[in-house]
Amino acid sequence: MSNQMIYGMEMNIHQRDEHTIQVYVLNVKEGKKPHHVTTIEHSSKHPERTKANGAPYARVHDNLFHVLKKQLVKEGKWEKGKGDS
Repeated sequence: MSNQMIYGMEMNIHQRDEHTIQVYVLNVKEGKKPHHVTTIEHSSKHPERTKANGAPYARVHDNLFHVLKKQLVKEGKWEKGKGDS
């Protein structure tokens, strides 16, 4: 079985607000502007809301949110209270 890893791809992450991180990927072959891949939300964004079956919304990924937030904090890119209303 060959290695299925993609190397050399650039990923950018951006804090949208206190509960939301946006992920962008730069296509290494085309080299054009980054493509917005997904938005990752923390469950605290919708504390009382879930789907009818009780499952969280599709964009809610607390574990991944914490990993990406840690990187933003490390680089000084996380603003506490940003986007709170």
